[in-house]
Amino acid sequence: MQPLVYLHLQLRLEGKEIAHGSFLREVEAVPGEEMPLMLIAQLASGSLVVYYDEALGRDLYETLAASFVRIEFPNIDPLQDVLKKHNLQYGVGHYKTYMFPSIPVHDEDVLCLSKHDKKIKEFGFDGFAEQVYAVEQDDKIVSACVSAPENGTCGEAWVYTAPEYRQQGFAQRAVSAWAQSLLRAGKVPFYSHKIENTASANLAGRLKLKPVFEEIAISRA
Repeated sequence: MQPLVYLHLQLRLEGKEIAHGSFLREVEAVPGEEMPLMLIAQLASGSLVVYYDEALGRDLYETLAASFVRIEFPNIDPLQDVLKKHNLQYGVGHYKTYMFPSIPVHDEDVLCLSKHDKKIKEFGFDGFAEQVYAVEQDDKIVSACVSAPENGTCGEAWVYTAPEYRQQGFAQRAVSAWAQSLLRAGKVPFYSHKIENTASANLAGRLKLKPVFEEIAISRA
């Protein structure tokens, strides 16, 4: 699939869809997700795409669209100047998303547990998808990966490792097992992180993931 198709899949995973070419609309409320005023994405192909909240006023949309042609990703100063002139309070998030190029090697020692399992509840991963992929050490879960969220076509990884067990490869094993389950089900596994999260970026490198797009979301404060 082309990078733009992956971007649209992830947007749908977040409860959004493309409307009228360059606008976004919410089609489903997804916990933790909000509708951005503007979303700018640089695809792995090098193309730059932009989407606007369909609820934007016409004057603000036209001014932002005119300023967009002057940005050099990831520098979005011209867009921020517009928002400041309109006295809008906003926040900026910069993210990088990857795909898994192949099915990871099966790891028999990674557990697939129900979110209702006592150990999963103790680890704090009972509020996500039904299946959680976990690594145990010393008779307790030390690292786990789960879809947060997941739909009929794709899922996005949420992984956490207890601080005292980091830098030992446990997160890599948990994520690989999670991704393998989605790929075998015919779904697309996504791995994303904030651009400043070097630990997550390093994990993506160890997993040999393929960058598919970067995105900057400008949201209401």
